[in-house]
Amino acid sequence: MGEFQITPSIRKLWRHVSLPLRQSVDPRSLQFRLTASIAGLIAFGLVSVALWTSWKMQRILISSHKQKIVDIAERIADDVVLYRQMDDMFTVQESVQKAIDNRSGRNVLLWVSDSQGNVVATSANLSGPTWQRFNSPSTLASVFQDSIVPTVYHVQDRDFVACHSPLLVSNQPLGTLFVAQDITEDQRKFIASVQSLALASSVAIVLITLALAWYVHWSLRPLCHMGLMTKAISPDDLGEKRVELQNAPSEIQELANTFNLMLDRLSKAWQEQRHTTERQRQFVSNVSHELRTPLTIVRGYLQSIQRRGDNLTDMQREALEISSAEADLTIRLLQDLLSLARADDGYMPYNLETLILNDVATEVVMMAEKFNHRQVLLESEAPLIPVFADADRLQQVLVNLVDNAIKYSNATEPVTLKLEQRQESALIHVSDRGDGIPLQQQSRIFERFYRLDEARARSTGGVGLGLSLVKTFTEGMGGQVSVLSEEGEGSTFTVMLPISPEAKI
Repeated sequence: MGEFQITPSIRKLWRHVSLPLRQSVDPRSLQFRLTASIAGLIAFGLVSVALWTSWKMQRILISSHKQKIVDIAERIADDVVLYRQMDDMFTVQESVQKAIDNRSGRNVLLWVSDSQGNVVATSANLSGPTWQRFNSPSTLASVFQDSIVPTVYHVQDRDFVACHSPLLVSNQPLGTLFVAQDITEDQRKFIASVQSLALASSVAIVLITLALAWYVHWSLRPLCHMGLMTKAISPDDLGEKRVELQNAPSEIQELANTFNLMLDRLSKAWQEQRHTTERQRQFVSNVSHELRTPLTIVRGYLQSIQRRGDNLTDMQREALEISSAEADLTIRLLQDLLSLARADDGYMPYNLETLILNDVATEVVMMAEKFNHRQVLLESEAPLIPVFADADRLQQVLVNLVDNAIKYSNATEPVTLKLEQRQESALIHVSDRGDGIPLQQQSRIFERFYRLDEARARSTGGVGLGLSLVKTFTEGMGGQVSVLSEEGEGSTFTVMLPISPEAKI
């Protein structure tokens, strides 16, 4: 027989069939779960059928052997009577011997023992290859003495079906008849058949699993195609994109139609939201721009009256100071709103250049200590940290963070401004020792007009635009801002900005 070789066509077929199986190794995927569950059910069914078939075949085989020795045992007495009738010269002993020899075979052994256990007759094949390992039938009789009904025995690596019964001829007891059949060869053939059946079942399970994996992969292709199409959809083309599937199952086609309907609704909602947002931004920009000029004039008049009002009473002077402070606060608010509106519209200019972060931080610390009369500690891991940023925006970011830390911390506790340099970025940490920020509110503190403590006065806690400006300006300069806080332990805001391109060389 020639050696089996895998031809190129077989390799190509194997790659084509096994590709879906190799691609479906994700246990959480629908393809893997469908393949595994259906293949498991099929394997369970095949194994169950194979086990039941093997068990049933074994039962039939053993039953046939048992019935055979029962038939032999029942006919021995009739054979003895028949031999006596055929020739009167035969004695009872000779008739029994002839009957035993007639019914015995290569795998069937018969013998008769008297009441003392002595063998009075035995078949001639006792010296054959099957039975020669046993010295005498007495050896087997000691094993088979309890087998009144046919029973299977395993003796010296051999399997037997044996039984014994009284031998009565014309109501005269002649002893005990033993019938034993060697079924070892039949058992070995049966085991070989079971092994072949198990091998065939295993091959069938593997082939069915491969075919099933390919079929499931082919059936789910419309869903994969639908997923790829949906990934390419952006908010700007919601009204133009459509999921179109060819030759897809009705359920998947219905899903695609529903998805297209959802895209239409989202497109309409997105257009309405965008128009509303644009109108709101335009309104805020216009109002801020229109109000800033008259408020600036009002603040100028108030400051002029304060400088020239020598004859003002204390109450009038206090009222002017409050009005001037409120005017300054409102002007800063309008300026912040204008900055956010310009950033949203993409009109916020950023003059990015190489700056020394230490110098900018030192200037901010001096301003904070001068106007807020609070201790601000400046720490730096390097004397010169080059950063690529906009000087005005960076200063405003640091001022807002330091001002926020001062407002939300105890007046007796210092605020820390720490500078670090990493390989590709510079880090700015602004830490306070205040009450901290609850975890559920940390994701919202960068929203516009969101205030952590609504009970604070506007002059103390602000209106909720400072951190929003920090986030907008930081991201506009190519950086990121984050917060780390625990209640009762204070908060640390971290700004990460790219370092100067020259410093990377």
